[in-house]
Amino acid sequence: MLDRRNKIASVLTWIGVAIIVAGIILGVVLGRVDVGTYREKYEQVWLLTIIYWVTGFISGMCIIGLSEIIEQLHRINLKIGKKPEPEDDDDLELLNG
Repeated sequence: MLDRRNKIASVLTWIGVAIIVAGIILGVVLGRVDVGTYREKYEQVWLLTIIYWVTGFISGMCIIGLSEIIEQLHRINLKIGKKPEPEDDDDLELLNG
């Protein structure tokens, strides 16, 4: 999973993993609600915690999926063996004059 040849795909994979980890941590931290009237008493609201977890997981997996698409396109490009086409200056000449 983390063996990427493309740098952009590798960075997006790590961003996706970081989003998932952040979702888990934020779910635990922000899922606690103050329920005390005269003193501080916190309770874990599991519905709110699970919402943070699911949201973080889905967002992170979307980013990881995007990185996988980029990696697959990079591998296809390497198999075909095509080099990037040089920019054609004829288009600029047509626009300028």
